[in-house]
Parts: sequence; structure tokens; C-alpha cells
Amino acid sequence: MSDKKITELNNITSANLSDVDEFVVVDISEDETKAITYGELKQFNVEQKFYFENGVTNGTFDTDTTGWNVEAGDETLSVVSGRLRVTFGADGAAGSASGGYQQITGLTIGKLYSLFVGARYTGTNGTVGVNIQQVIGGTSIVNFYGFSDATNESATFTAPSASVLVRVYGGYGTAGTYVEADNISVFEVDANDDVIHTMPEGWKPKDVFEDGLLQREGAVHDYEVVYDGFDYVVKPTVAPSITTQTCVIGVKA
Repeated sequence: MSDKKITELNNITSANLSDVDEFVVVDISEDETKAITYGELKQFNVEQKFYFENGVTNGTFDTDTTGWNVEAGDETLSVVSGRLRVTFGADGAAGSASGGYQQITGLTIGKLYSLFVGARYTGTNGTVGVNIQQVIGGTSIVNFYGFSDATNESATFTAPSASVLVRVYGGYGTAGTYVEADNISVFEVDANDDVIHTMPEGWKPKDVFEDGLLQREGAVHDYEVVYDGFDYVVKPTVAPSITTQTCVIGVKA
């Protein structure tokens, strides 16, 4: 590289570079000092990290109820034996407007997602439900509900908005009774119900890491890259677990 110094960088602001981790400018002419605009900088192979993980915060309830809230009334939330427990109070509230909930944000309207529930338990309440709603007390978009315990349930739904609620509730509001649930996740999926990670518009994947481990591209290996004409999609060969964090190093497409 020439020992010429770049003495002026025009039109580059902190706002322009707020989403750039690192960049390198190479092959500077020895005959001139060139002012580089942000538009020219984008032509270089700038890399950016994108993280993909379970849309539900603390869906495994390993230690506490972080991320979960009481909807209405006097229910209480706790963790017992690694499960979320919703205990009903004296007000008798139950059903679509009571229980524990979490708001999931960052969804893309019109895209397909999957709700997975590892287990739900009737406890002492007699019924238990886990569902997706757009607002508290609203109509269920997806609903697992019944009078007996159940495990490993999943269903897909199309995002009606950028955020939805995932709820754990009981059918009866009898004071002191409780229901439980565990291992709740929401992932984006494709038409075949396979988990996918959609890159932001204008970016394509370069390297993929799962929990810090570099993955191998290819259908017989760890992931495939699919382009639908608009966006690049990373499709893991094996669906990530509830706690898996996927990091994709992206470059400008």
C-alpha cells in the first residue's frame, strides 16, 4: 500500500457507520490522495454481524421468570422444577385475558413463523393453554389448549403485525390453582416448516456460526443458502434448539 495518506473523508458520519463493525480501504493510488464518500465506501466488502435466535426470551425457565409478565388481575408467576407456573388469585379471572405473557417483537408482517411448546401441564387447575394473540384478550392466532398434559406441540402462523403475544393460561380462575408450561419457542420458518434465518435486504451470508462454532455450507453439511429473488435465507440442516444462537457474517449483496 502506498504511504500516501487519506487526508479527507467526505460525507462519512457516525450515523452512516452505525451498523458497520469494521472496514478496510485498500489499493490506494500512489499518484493521488482520494476523498472517499460513503457511497464509494459501500462498494468495499464490508462485513456485518447478524444474530438469529429464539424469538421468546427465557422460554426454558431455567432459573426465573425474566421476560414474562402477568396479564391482568392477581395471578403470580414463578419457576418450579424448571417450568413456568401461573398461579391464580382470588379475583377468579381466567381464559383469554389472564395468565402469563411475553410480547415478541421484530416479526415481519406476512412471513411464516412456528410456535413450539415442549410441555404444558394442567397442574391443579384442570385445563391449560399456550397461545399466540395479537393483543391481550384478543382472538387466538394459534392455540394449544386442553384438559390433560401435552408435549412437543407445534403449529405455524402468519405474522399479522410486527409483534404478538405468547401466553400461558388456565381455563378456570379458582384461587390457588396453577398451570405450568416449559420450552416455548418461536422461529421463522419456510413453507416446509423448516427453520430459516432471513438476511436483511441487501445482505448475503458469508460465514455462519452456531453457538460460536463455524458451520459448513451444503445440504449434506450444516446449512444451505437460498435466494428467493428478493432476500438471502440461511436454512439450517438441523433445526436450532430453543437456546441456540446463530450468528451470520453478512456482506453487501
